[in-house]
Amino acid sequence: MSCITSDPGERAASRERGLRQEVENRFILLVEGLTDDPRFSWLVSGRASAPEYEAFVRNLVRTHLRSPQLLALLYALAPPAAATDLGHNLLEEMGVGEDDGVSHPDLLRRLAAGAGLGPAALAEVESDAEADLRRLVTGPLLYPALREVGLAALVEIISFEFMLSRVAATLAVGLSRHLGLDDESLAWLHHHAEVDVGHAEQGLDAIVAYARHYGIDGGDAVAIVDTALAGNPFLARYFR
Repeated sequence: MSCITSDPGERAASRERGLRQEVENRFILLVEGLTDDPRFSWLVSGRASAPEYEAFVRNLVRTHLRSPQLLALLYALAPPAAATDLGHNLLEEMGVGEDDGVSHPDLLRRLAAGAGLGPAALAEVESDAEADLRRLVTGPLLYPALREVGLAALVEIISFEFMLSRVAATLAVGLSRHLGLDDESLAWLHHHAEVDVGHAEQGLDAIVAYARHYGIDGGDAVAIVDTALAGNPFLARYFR
């Protein structure tokens, strides 16, 4: 007798578990690519130069400053199984329901100020972040339909949550020790070190739920994941 189940429901569940594992494996490799990079090691060990620290902080803030807008798009596309978690993440980014009521973009601005970026430098970062969002909206689409665009965006956002859950605490220690940043300036990193483990697990489930809801089969989903993560977005964004 074959040990392969003939139950369609179990076969579908097995495929979904396989997709989840495929995505998680890719995330793990990308995080290793970041932490093994000499530039990351220099940041956390104190061997980076002052301009390198400033460039990293600029790029970190630029990368995440418009996260609420991107999460709002994902929430609009969210399947029922993921809507609650994505909605909670969106409100959290906006500071709604948080103890201090401070939005995550404002926490990033605190980080920038603590690292010594003055008003003019922060204005440049804000302008760069807005230009990045504009390019995302106005650039040519890589996919035939919005469902694929949404999956690619979801994968990239969850990949950053997965990465931050593993390296944010290390970055916070490095920036505190070598730049003298205090806990208030590092609140954004501390927050992501604390909550993104749960967000990353929810996010992996959301990716599977999204593919199921919009009828994207496993092979196509993995191809979209690989395209979205090509070139290691952590290195591309943080060390541009």
